[in-house]
Amino acid sequence: MYKIILNPFAGKGKAFKYIRQIESLFEEYKVSYDMVITNSPKQAIEFAYNAIENDFIDIVAAGGDGTVNEVVNGILASNKSNEVNMGILALGGGNDFVKTLNYPKNLEDQVQKFVSPDVKKIDVGKIEDNYFINTLGIGFDAKVAKSYSKNLVLNGSAGYYKAVMKELVKLQPYFLDVKLDDVEFADEILLISVGNGRFCGGKFQLTPDAELDDGFFDICVVDNISRFTIIKVLPRATSGEHVDHPKAHLYRTKRIVVSAYEDLPVYFDGELPKLKNAKELEITLEPSKINLII
Repeated sequence: MYKIILNPFAGKGKAFKYIRQIESLFEEYKVSYDMVITNSPKQAIEFAYNAIENDFIDIVAAGGDGTVNEVVNGILASNKSNEVNMGILALGGGNDFVKTLNYPKNLEDQVQKFVSPDVKKIDVGKIEDNYFINTLGIGFDAKVAKSYSKNLVLNGSAGYYKAVMKELVKLQPYFLDVKLDDVEFADEILLISVGNGRFCGGKFQLTPDAELDDGFFDICVVDNISRFTIIKVLPRATSGEHVDHPKAHLYRTKRIVVSAYEDLPVYFDGELPKLKNAKELEITLEPSKINLII
């Protein structure tokens, strides 16, 4: 039996409209389920953890990237992640994580994955006590994510573009010391994107070669650049072609440490965490931690 954890607020509230359709499709395909609906932030972590404590081994995150992130954290908090499978019903605005999987957009096609499920082990990232499954952003990228979170109307890339334009007015680079597995540098940097997956911001591929199960992060570092250059290069990031720009640098690593003289804006999987130390960030990859239904 699947435990479905549904966030009705995902996709600026559109996920609520799919509840009856999900129930009908699971019944049509004779897939047993039990659904719980969240009503507050972080509740999906608790629901996932409690479901595992009550012997559910198949957990479905029904919502957007934030819901997926919470379910991942609930599964890993149980210390039983090897025994648990996680599925996804992508009901959010951007649904960035599942784009790396070439996931179907049609809800019925998604439900069919639970009839005879295939499972793949994938990596996760960790910062302090928080896990993430898709991408983590530092600097300008995180400030855009914060601005996007305050937009109550526009979803996906349209909302992301609006947030970019808003944050360009307050453009600020950060002087960062960056340590990777085999390289260290210090410079004025606009943003760092840490990719387990490829997509962020609805359709942008800042780490276009990232793989979920290769045991490495893909890192994109963008040096301090002008507003005009951002506007010019940003559309190329939808296909990953921004990597050809001389101010964009790609790396592969299992660990990244970023140090600054000031608190750094950080986001991951669409979430804006409250970190204990936002001046010294240590981000590590943990391989093969989630059994993902694909």
